[in-house]
Amino acid sequence: MKTPKMLTLISLVLLVLIFIASLFFTITLPQNQSMEQTVARYLENDPKYQRTLDSGETPSISPDEMAAETMSALQVFFAIPTIYIAIIAIIVLIGYTIISKRPKGAALTLFSAGVLSLATVIIPVLLFIAGGMLKKRSA
Repeated sequence: MKTPKMLTLISLVLLVLIFIASLFFTITLPQNQSMEQTVARYLENDPKYQRTLDSGETPSISPDEMAAETMSALQVFFAIPTIYIAIIAIIVLIGYTIISKRPKGAALTLFSAGVLSLATVIIPVLLFIAGGMLKKRSA
């Protein structure tokens, strides 16, 4: 039981670190000047904005002002993966706590968390290995 618990604990620690980094990024996004400049440059190169300039029209709002307004929408957009990571971490924590009492249930929980966290690459590998070991031992 030590190896599945250790793999699950490593996965949980990685998820918590990713969650903290994502939360920090999301909270500090409005103060992130480089991100705002990047959005402004993207908006300046937008074909629709360029057509407006080419036709001689004056845009109602500058790219810098538009980028400043966009930052709040981006903050909401980046909050979604942060919440998603928190949910996966909670599922892994539940799986970790039930490993000794219910290995089959823990295996199912870890497999579920592994599928949900496929985008992170390393974490699902650890969770699938831990879940497979638990399933094999409980059978």
